[in-house]
Amino acid sequence: MAKTKSEPVTKPEPAKKQEPVEKSAPVAKAEAATTAAAAAASSAASDGASKTSDTNATVSLAKSVSTAKTASAGKTKVPNLQPRISKQQAPTAAETAADGNGSGRITWKLVGILGAVAVVLGVFAVVAAFKPGADITNTAWVDEGATAEVTKAGTEAIETLYTYSYETIDQDFEKARGYLNDAKRDEFDSTADTTKEAAIQTKTATQASVTDIGVTVLDGDRAELLAHMNVSATGDAVAQGSAATPLSIKMEKIDGKWVLSDISDSEG
Repeated sequence: MAKTKSEPVTKPEPAKKQEPVEKSAPVAKAEAATTAAAAAASSAASDGASKTSDTNATVSLAKSVSTAKTASAGKTKVPNLQPRISKQQAPTAAETAADGNGSGRITWKLVGILGAVAVVLGVFAVVAAFKPGADITNTAWVDEGATAEVTKAGTEAIETLYTYSYETIDQDFEKARGYLNDAKRDEFDSTADTTKEAAIQTKTATQASVTDIGVTVLDGDRAELLAHMNVSATGDAVAQGSAATPLSIKMEKIDGKWVLSDISDSEG
């Protein structure tokens, strides 16, 4: 019976001894340990996160305090800078004002000169109006047309009388005679030859200009004026200088034309 001897093949007991495979307790313990470790790690992570959050909060607060201090510091610096800026700007404003004042001075100087001339002319009229013994028929600066007419005639008469050239002296003297009345023309002619001879010898030429003039009396065909004249001279084409003098003149209207009846230095 050879078939009965092969029974050892059917012995399963050695295979059953592999029961340790079915032992899951160590694995469970390992899993439990792993789970516990994970939980501990999670807890630690949570605690760490909490601590980190607290730390961040602390840092945030610290930064806020630092920022607040910086902002506060910034605010304290502004008042200190503003006065400096103002002090630095002040000279600029002063310079601007000075520049403005500079141009202003030129303008006001011109205005002042013109104003002074107007005042002087106005004073002439006032003095004439309130002068003791003044005729109430004085229309100087009242009759504007007549005042302007005699003012122009007086200016032309003075400038023509004192302007001449040795090259054209005969024509110049003849023109001057046209602004003189008979008496004044005779006086002029009495010295004309002497003046002419001296002018030709020295090659003299003169140029007169009236700088200011005003009517003090205007009564019908009679007028009185105050004037200021500048006269420059050259000899043989070389400048000889200039002179300024105030004049007092009287004029009368003859045949519709204003002519000089008297002329003198108003300071004399």
